[in-house]
Amino acid sequence: MTGLGPGSKVRNASEIKMRLEEEICSLISEVQDFNLSTIERIELPTALEFHRYVAANRPVVISLPASCTTIHEPSSSRAAPTSQEKQWAWPAFTKWTNEYLSDTLGNKEITVACTPNGWADAVVDDKYFAMPCEKKMTFEKFLEGMPIRTPKKRDAQSQDSYEDLEARTRYLELESRDLNGVTETTDPYQEVRYIQLQNGNLMTEYEELLEDVPSEIQFASEALGKKPDAVNFWYGDERSTTSLHKDHYENIYGVITGRKIFTLIPPTEQYCLHENHYIAATYVDTQDSSSSPSQPSSPSSPRYKLEPMEPLTYTKWIGLNPSHEPKEELYEKFPRFHMCQPFRVELNPGELLYLPAMWYHQVEQEPDHEGKCIAVNWWYDMGFEGDRFATATFMSNLVQLIDQIDVSSE
Repeated sequence: MTGLGPGSKVRNASEIKMRLEEEICSLISEVQDFNLSTIERIELPTALEFHRYVAANRPVVISLPASCTTIHEPSSSRAAPTSQEKQWAWPAFTKWTNEYLSDTLGNKEITVACTPNGWADAVVDDKYFAMPCEKKMTFEKFLEGMPIRTPKKRDAQSQDSYEDLEARTRYLELESRDLNGVTETTDPYQEVRYIQLQNGNLMTEYEELLEDVPSEIQFASEALGKKPDAVNFWYGDERSTTSLHKDHYENIYGVITGRKIFTLIPPTEQYCLHENHYIAATYVDTQDSSSSPSQPSSPSSPRYKLEPMEPLTYTKWIGLNPSHEPKEELYEKFPRFHMCQPFRVELNPGELLYLPAMWYHQVEQEPDHEGKCIAVNWWYDMGFEGDRFATATFMSNLVQLIDQIDVSSE
């Protein structure tokens, strides 16, 4: 613990700033020393067992019974599933293929986040907080812009309904070009699509899928004493990444197919993240949104451009990218990040991540054999009783105060 001796006084801004930073660094080190250095993985917990992680504000990965991702109908070749296996054998695990989703949702209008690079709600050029271009389209239209790797089955009524896989994926083929000796992979259509609309989209745009996953996670609802505020459906591929941020929700995140890779940072390490204010802007598609993807953009004329909001608005966000930037460059650009000890968590089908409210997280994904990654998450409103929210707010204000102390004139 660093502190002033009895009767000591701080007499200038430089020393005040230094002392405050020392105390915050001491707090970060103590929290790191007294907590686990890895994220635990456990079997299905009782509500009481789960509540211990909630009380400790600690993430945990929960594995469903191994057979849950494959059991759907009883089979004569294996023993009947147990009652627990039946409870957790969500139909989504076996039903949510592209064919099933297309048949179920094909002509349904949905909301799709579109960007040129897969980074929605992220900092661009160290200047802008870039929000996606949100488009309304049918689910089938959405699939046409995804790297689908299996063709749709032939309609038995038609000899002409084979879909040419090569033609279907022409829109998504990635081209490689050599730039200054570095091979860069580019999308000739300059658009990455991601279903990420939140605030309960499963119950609004995807209600046809409600019977395939539970409306709540029972042990979480019992431990938290409430039902979920929202259940969200996520569909994307490896091109989409969710930038580092935090939410005011207790989050139960489950992967249906593909894999999610989380980078987790506790709220006590906020000082390390160099939060800043950026100009809020939205991606705008310069092409007619109704135009066919058969006409790719010219590489010299980007399809998307950023338009700042009017009136000018600033958004507080995190500009660093803990999993993509080389550490040397990261530390040079964001020197306080060297104190940070991020957790990396890989989440597979049949696994749930409990992500406590206000933990920072960046999310990447890897696709399944069909080129898709699908997840569902249950958001429970965080409790504002106790001192967790107040302490986090105090830390945020303190870090902002430190950054505002001007020592240049001393």
